[in-house]
Amino acid sequence: MSTSRGTDPGAPRNQGDRVNGTSEVRRRGFLVGAAGLAGATVLPLSAAAPATAATATTAPAGAARTLLVASGGRPAATVLWWGGDSARFAATELRDYVQRITGATLPLRAAAGSTEGAVPAGVTGLVVLRAGTGTGNTVSGNRLTEAGQELSGAPEDTFTLLGDDQDILLTGLGDRAPLYAVYALLERLGVRFFAPAFPAYEGHSEHVPRVRTLALPAVHLTDRPDWEFRRQYAEEGFSHTAQSLPPLLDWMAKNRLNTFVYPTNYLGLGVTTYDGVRTVLAREAAKRGIRIETGGHGYDSFLPPADYPQFYASGGPLFDIYNPEALDAYIAKVVAFLRARPEITVFDCWPPDVPKFQKAILDRYGKAANAESVVVNKLAQVLRDELPGVRVERIAYNSTIQPPDPDYACDPQVVVDFAPYGRNYDGSLGDPAVSANTGLAKALGAWRTSFRGSLVMYEYYRRYRWRSQPVRPVDTIAADVAFESQLGVNGIGMYSEPGDWITYEHVQSLVAALAWDNSLDADAYRDGYLQARFGASAAGSMGEYYDLTRFDPDTHTVTKLHDNYSQASAALKTAAAQAGDDSARTVIDRLRRGIEVNLADMSIGLQPAGSPELAAARAAYRTQLMSNRFNGVALPNTQAWWRGHSEDDAVPYSDTTVRQEAVDNYSCPAAGFGDPGELTLARGGAGVALTVVAQDVDFTGHTVHWTASGPDGITLTPARGSLRVRGTRSASHRVDARADASAAAGDHRITLEFRLVDGTRLTPAYVDLTVE
Repeated sequence: MSTSRGTDPGAPRNQGDRVNGTSEVRRRGFLVGAAGLAGATVLPLSAAAPATAATATTAPAGAARTLLVASGGRPAATVLWWGGDSARFAATELRDYVQRITGATLPLRAAAGSTEGAVPAGVTGLVVLRAGTGTGNTVSGNRLTEAGQELSGAPEDTFTLLGDDQDILLTGLGDRAPLYAVYALLERLGVRFFAPAFPAYEGHSEHVPRVRTLALPAVHLTDRPDWEFRRQYAEEGFSHTAQSLPPLLDWMAKNRLNTFVYPTNYLGLGVTTYDGVRTVLAREAAKRGIRIETGGHGYDSFLPPADYPQFYASGGPLFDIYNPEALDAYIAKVVAFLRARPEITVFDCWPPDVPKFQKAILDRYGKAANAESVVVNKLAQVLRDELPGVRVERIAYNSTIQPPDPDYACDPQVVVDFAPYGRNYDGSLGDPAVSANTGLAKALGAWRTSFRGSLVMYEYYRRYRWRSQPVRPVDTIAADVAFESQLGVNGIGMYSEPGDWITYEHVQSLVAALAWDNSLDADAYRDGYLQARFGASAAGSMGEYYDLTRFDPDTHTVTKLHDNYSQASAALKTAAAQAGDDSARTVIDRLRRGIEVNLADMSIGLQPAGSPELAAARAAYRTQLMSNRFNGVALPNTQAWWRGHSEDDAVPYSDTTVRQEAVDNYSCPAAGFGDPGELTLARGGAGVALTVVAQDVDFTGHTVHWTASGPDGITLTPARGSLRVRGTRSASHRVDARADASAAAGDHRITLEFRLVDGTRLTPAYVDLTVE
């Protein structure tokens, strides 16, 4: 529980706070009043209207004394730090945000952390904000003793803020805690960490108030997590790149998540691989103390059937688990992989993503969960001896959703990830009235009854199969967490994609907040978010938009969704007119672009099968999807590709081409495509228009040179050109495509090559061509 010991003169008393003796439960949320603080001397910490101090450097007469941090844009305090790299990073973050708030750059110095008292047990780093800019660098022994009392018996990641008009100590248990404490202090100053700083936000991923003079009241706050595992998954990784990882991990730390999960080699395709991002991920995670987890679906990623056919005598897709030689070979491969990557702390030992195991294995072990236990328990046993710092995780999913039989009980040191894939999101997992969820709820309860170790949730509050549709089941999420917390669940994780992060921004923030504080009031949190994100005037209209987009698309008709999205579009239009600043207008603009993609998607389902209208709707959807793929609201994943093409064109889920093209485009500074993506030409017939579109991926602005080429007999006029793009402003050039009488009939393709002025080659695009 998020507990504050003692009193906090500046702490907001949000709806849902309660006091029991001397312990106050403080609800974390997006506090009203974060905007419009320019000119304030002591930043308002109340959820009510902003307050202004009476003088430039001191608090009003009779008020509590304050620690002066900056005065008139000049530094009046010093930032000290002690500990490892993550503590130094925390101190740097405090200095840099104070500079952004006030314009003053505070001195930053290493502290002699134990000169006046011992550092409390479990504390690996600390930050001190000290009045004055002198040369002192010691930390008060009394303050350290007080911190030790606050942290005694608390779980890892618990942090404390303790201070008065002379200094504020920011520390806690473990490497992440000082950084959490710094961000908690910044939140109290009105800073809001809405989203990762992905390019599509154009600098509006956070709110940082501006004042020239800043003074802080005394603070006494200790906050502790309810759940140990607070995770973010990259999962299939269509839009995760080396460029997107630093802002994502930055947001994770600011929202108190502690584990990032990146697959070793998703589906064994060689597209989304841990080693492809390892250098950046390890560096950014270490800086923030974030744990790295890898592995994922597929024993075969380590034991490929093509290389080890002798271990697949049972016919696959799993290797012959009952063959000791095969099991030892798999474990040896995993151990070697982990030994060479010491930054990894959790390994996901998951079977292939298949609906059932082969008959030979089921005949031997009775059920899939038992067979999985054989692999997981043996790996856990070996790692305890050889790599004791690495934990093993198994997944309860599909055919393994039920716990194993007692003879195959799961090793209690293993982490169990419960993944209720087939559930309904219009109601809580624990709601007996939602029939689709009752069996899954019973399975979760059975795991908790039979398994003593860490049981955590793998949730799908954004799903690839939703094709970036805006789904915000706030009540369901809160009720899920309450139900799971009562059962004794100890963590949660959900996957993300930078490509459509803006669509799910609030859901991501809410899940992170609930992972820390299970009893958070989700409705109040949403209301605070809408006010802080969009302003008081637009909050009502944005609330309508959120209400209209709360539904699980899998449980509602296309007609219902199309109607709701049409109304949601109108609500966004109203909100755009009410928005008070560029930040709100930018996010609303992106959401409006996303709704246009969603409406085009739903229009496909309204057309008669096999009709020309259906083909036209698919083409319109492809255009909308491709036009908005870098705007933070639409992801061209495999399911979206299926939606935009006929069943005759369908590619398998494991198709490498669709995945690789997405990854390559998101990794480039700019990109392009041809519209339409499918073209039919008659030999000797009239020309058909093809539009070459260039887009800005990193939102820094580019001139893109393009060339178009086709098979013999195809004339493209013009065949080259240059386009200037910046941000959401793409650029296009119309090309006349013709087939002369010599063109070969059949299926071909037109190739579009793109490059920057400096010669950098971008990802090529292709237009499917049929010559008749």
